[in-house]
Amino acid sequence: MTTALQGNAPVAPHPPAAEREAGGLSKKAKAGRTNLVSIRHLFRYADRTDVVLMGIGSVAAIATGTAQPLRVLLFGNVVTTFNPVDGAYDHMLHEVANISLSFLAMGLAVVTAGFIQVVAWTNTSTRQSERLRSAYIAGILKQDIGWFDVSNPQSLSAEITESVLVIQDGMGRKVGDCWNCISMAVSGIAIGFTSGWKLSAVVVAFLPVLVVGLACMMKTTARAVQNAIKAYGQAGAVAEEALSNIRTVHVFNSISPTAAKYNGALHLAEAAGIKKGLMTGLGGGFTFMMIFATYAVAISYGAVLVATDNLTQPACTSNCYDGGKVLTVFFGVIMGAMALGQANPSIDAIVSARAAAYTAYGTIDRPSKIDALSMDGATLSSVEGRIELVDVEFHYPSRPHIPVCKGYSLTIAAGERVALVGPSGSGKSTIVSLVERFYDPVHGVVKLDGVDVKMLSVRWLRQQIGLVGQEPCLFASSIAANIAYGKPGATIDEIHDAAKRANAFEFIQSFPQGFDTLVGDRGAQLSGGQKQRIAIARAIIKNPAILLLDEATSALDTESERIVQASLDALLTDRKRTTIIIAHRLATIRNADRIVVLSEGKVVEDGTHDHLMAIENGQYRLLVQAQSRASPRKKDMAKTTATQDGGDIAKGFFPESPTQHAAPIPVTADDDAPSTASAMPLPLGGSLRVPYGRIWSMSRPEWGYMVVGSLGSLVTGATFPLWGYLLSNCIVLFFNFRLTADEMKMEGLKWSMYFLILGLGYCVGNVAQSYGFSVVSERLTTRLRAMGFAAMLRQEVGWYDAPEHSAGALLASLSTDCALIQKMSADLLKNVLNVIVCMVIGFSIAFYHSWQMTLALLAVFPLMGFASKMRAKSFNPTKEEDKEGDVKAGAVLSEAIGAIRTVASFGMEDEIQAQFTALVGAAATETRRAGLSMGLVFGLSQAMMFFAMAFLFWFGGYLISHHIIVFGDMFSVLMSLMMSSFGLGTATQALGGMGKAKQAAANVFAIVDRVPTIQSVTNEGQTLPLVAGKIEFQHVQFAYPSRPQSLVYKDYNLVIEAGTTVALVGSSGSGKSTAIGLLERFYDPLAGRVLLDGVDIRTLNLTWLRSHISLVGQEPVLFVGTIADNIATGKPGASPAEIEAAAVMANAHDFIELFPDKYTTQVGDRGIQLSGGQKQRIAIARAILRDPEVLLLDEATSALDNESERIVQASLDALMEMKKRTTIVVAHRLTIIQSADLIAVAHEGRIVEQGTHDQLLNVPSGLYRTLVARQVDAAAVSE
Repeated sequence: MTTALQGNAPVAPHPPAAEREAGGLSKKAKAGRTNLVSIRHLFRYADRTDVVLMGIGSVAAIATGTAQPLRVLLFGNVVTTFNPVDGAYDHMLHEVANISLSFLAMGLAVVTAGFIQVVAWTNTSTRQSERLRSAYIAGILKQDIGWFDVSNPQSLSAEITESVLVIQDGMGRKVGDCWNCISMAVSGIAIGFTSGWKLSAVVVAFLPVLVVGLACMMKTTARAVQNAIKAYGQAGAVAEEALSNIRTVHVFNSISPTAAKYNGALHLAEAAGIKKGLMTGLGGGFTFMMIFATYAVAISYGAVLVATDNLTQPACTSNCYDGGKVLTVFFGVIMGAMALGQANPSIDAIVSARAAAYTAYGTIDRPSKIDALSMDGATLSSVEGRIELVDVEFHYPSRPHIPVCKGYSLTIAAGERVALVGPSGSGKSTIVSLVERFYDPVHGVVKLDGVDVKMLSVRWLRQQIGLVGQEPCLFASSIAANIAYGKPGATIDEIHDAAKRANAFEFIQSFPQGFDTLVGDRGAQLSGGQKQRIAIARAIIKNPAILLLDEATSALDTESERIVQASLDALLTDRKRTTIIIAHRLATIRNADRIVVLSEGKVVEDGTHDHLMAIENGQYRLLVQAQSRASPRKKDMAKTTATQDGGDIAKGFFPESPTQHAAPIPVTADDDAPSTASAMPLPLGGSLRVPYGRIWSMSRPEWGYMVVGSLGSLVTGATFPLWGYLLSNCIVLFFNFRLTADEMKMEGLKWSMYFLILGLGYCVGNVAQSYGFSVVSERLTTRLRAMGFAAMLRQEVGWYDAPEHSAGALLASLSTDCALIQKMSADLLKNVLNVIVCMVIGFSIAFYHSWQMTLALLAVFPLMGFASKMRAKSFNPTKEEDKEGDVKAGAVLSEAIGAIRTVASFGMEDEIQAQFTALVGAAATETRRAGLSMGLVFGLSQAMMFFAMAFLFWFGGYLISHHIIVFGDMFSVLMSLMMSSFGLGTATQALGGMGKAKQAAANVFAIVDRVPTIQSVTNEGQTLPLVAGKIEFQHVQFAYPSRPQSLVYKDYNLVIEAGTTVALVGSSGSGKSTAIGLLERFYDPLAGRVLLDGVDIRTLNLTWLRSHISLVGQEPVLFVGTIADNIATGKPGASPAEIEAAAVMANAHDFIELFPDKYTTQVGDRGIQLSGGQKQRIAIARAILRDPEVLLLDEATSALDNESERIVQASLDALMEMKKRTTIVVAHRLTIIQSADLIAVAHEGRIVEQGTHDQLLNVPSGLYRTLVARQVDAAAVSE
């Protein structure tokens, strides 16, 4: 596919494997020079049409660039013409009119050339980018899974998207801009030297000082900018961590410590931002000071040359210097030099594109060891399903020094059902990966029906295999589309049939959109059991010869597991197929034809369940016995349930009254569904007025810095009209032949000194302006961010469930909105002062010299300001349009990379590539359309000054010829206002973001001013002198606001006596976790009350309430920091001895001591440096340290393997036995909760049964008894 896309274009040599790391540059390359592709290889995806477009675009760019210095040549000619000999004003007017027509003609030519330049380069870059993107995603999707293991898939999608944008930028507009600047530089310097080489040589000799100084300042400024970005990145990381784990922050009353941590990081960012402002001021000030110094040298030496040629004897007779020539030489050379500087961003973009292309093309060209897109390889006419692993040795590419398989040999007969059992890390899932050919063994061979799988077509092989994993991966499309991924082109009848066989048809049809229901990102709109059944339907429609079940039911509750297991059983019995089952619940695999026990990389036992149980001290037997010890009453349970009827669900002790059920809709999670009750969408444009006074008052402490900045703004604003005024006087000087030579030289020196003073003044003013207002802006931003973050943290947990209040949206508000508000304070004052001073001084000078010429200039003044603004934007075009247009394509790419094993297993590469290419094509069409308007804007921005000069010079000539004004007056008006227009354009460009700034202020203050419906940070509310721990739910009604028509609780009544352990049991969606959410006051009930020791918890101080409760959930949240820091979250200020004691009780001390840094070991982002069992024990230690009166355990061990579960359960037992405390346990493994003092069974929004384990087992047709009966097989294994 890649070859077809490339056509006959040359292919860039990709980096050697030894020099590449995760598709990037080698360490050697990173440490030394950057690897680049050649210019020719950069354009490897160009076809003949693109070559033509690039040629046309380059010619047009050269024409556009050359025209600008020609404008200087015409300017010099018109200046000379305005000084008529012997009062020949009619001839002067005729010559001026001709030159004005030349300006007009050149302006039209520039519009045309500029339009062609932009359109041609935009089109060719978009066309090539389309091919590059298609080739890139093909290159990504063809890679073996091992490549993804070492390529950091979390960041891979963003890196790919950004690198393609960089490449497109560097082979599109920036190339045209580069030609434009180079041609401008060459023609400008050429015009200067051909017009007057002496003055040109002096000016050119002075330029290296400007270039070197400017380069140093740019480098220093860039470093300051990067430091500021890095500093805020650290603050952003704190905010992201807290907002993404807001429940944990609230549970442990960490709002104030988290806000303080964020504020500390903000102050570092503030200091870096102020330094950035200072360096930016120095950079800009130094640049202008050097430009004015160059003016000073040129004016002084130019006066010498004019005086020598015109005012000394013998007088010059040919090629003499006059005012026009001096200006032509000076402006030509200066324009050429500045064009070289303007070319830097374009050159940088091209170099960046070549560097990005080295990485991208290397990935595209990288030969995959296991190419899923290749059609090479044999296929078998029929598949029986015999699998053999012979002397297999293997290690994962990301861990080459840790062997997983140390000589595996295993044979699975066709149609045989084999279960793989063993401790964590024994290599069970590795066998699945080897059979799927995600990896190849380092040594040995894997065979299918006697044929080495390496000899088979990868795509064909995976079509014969169906994989259902523990965490089913669904894609953000409809249910029907997700099922059809198992069989491309499947009919709707086939999809329906697969859903029925997977026990999914009924719940799908209950959704309003049925099979067209969107499942959300990664299936977020479905429960775990629903997602798993969709995944099984996807496997069913594939009808594979080999079925791989990797922990397919381990994370489900009892009811969901029963339904999903029934779906799997149907899949296993509808045809003879080879099946490999991996599970840590031994009951799931006891009926397999064979059970294979793995340990330390080898097969250690192999046989049936009965055979392996007969082996004295056998590993399988020990695993079974370990589970038996976890539930001492399983045997009695099995006997009881075996003798009783497991019929329909009875009403139990609390009969359920008839209710009318709301139609079910997709949910986000079993119980913790999103809420939008308290969600207040951020205001849309203009929906909220923000008082400017409020923003200014926040900057009141920095009034001194504001004064300094304002004084600097007055100076910088005055610089531009004074610049024009000085220049006009120099022009007049060069034609004032009434002076003597010495007088002209002295006058030239005088005006040169004025330029030096002006440059120095601008430098000082710019530094004062930039530094003063940077202090004001950065401190304002810090206050806004601190206020905004604190306001976010204190909102009730339900507020975060709304999509507009997701962590990403809130982080964007903190980073972008708060920074934008600067435009309404310091930036606003700075730019307004600049504009006012610039306009007042400029127009004062202009009206003083000629009101007629000033009024004429007013007609074109807005056009010149617009041209200045557009010119600045043309050299720094944003890529927001490209980014916005590619959002959907990027989402497809990100989703595919994040679920690459599912994509590979189901052969979805072509489908993903087709979706991606279609979206990229749509985005490219928009880009090309936008290129037309941008081309016109660019052309007009380049030509506007030609049109303005054509009119102004003609009108000035008319006024002079009619003796209304004199030569000096015209140029005083013209140059003062023209230079003012440059300053005005810069200032108004900065003011252009005011609309966004107002919306940003509305967004931020909407959050800051919002009063939470549940106050987390308040001194209000009562506290109890002593907490016994009695909990009551009285007639509670509750619905998640996102599903108001679907009540979770309808009349929920439950009494939990102080110091007792109560287990909550029920099917998925019965409201088990909702009870915990209500008790923690994440939400409040719609009706009814929740009481603690007889007091409504809504009247209690929330911080105090949560300090007496500890929650240990299924997925413990740890924060970046040390192990000690995370444990201490349970009790701020805890001593090291207390922390260590808590770790000992949580069975965590021993593994902590094994780390080199012990308790100061960093846990990493979200605790990534620790295993699941280790993280859970740290979370338990955190709960132990708090020593709460109420303990909440929400599926605390459900996702752990047997060994980790045993250790963690022992830690929980220790926590529960420390002292008499009220404990609520939510678990779907009934063996965990059978010893509870009370078991409460929820069904359809009510508690329908409650009692002890034995009492509930004796309820005829009881719900609990039915749930237990479904786990009878597990009890039988324990015997």
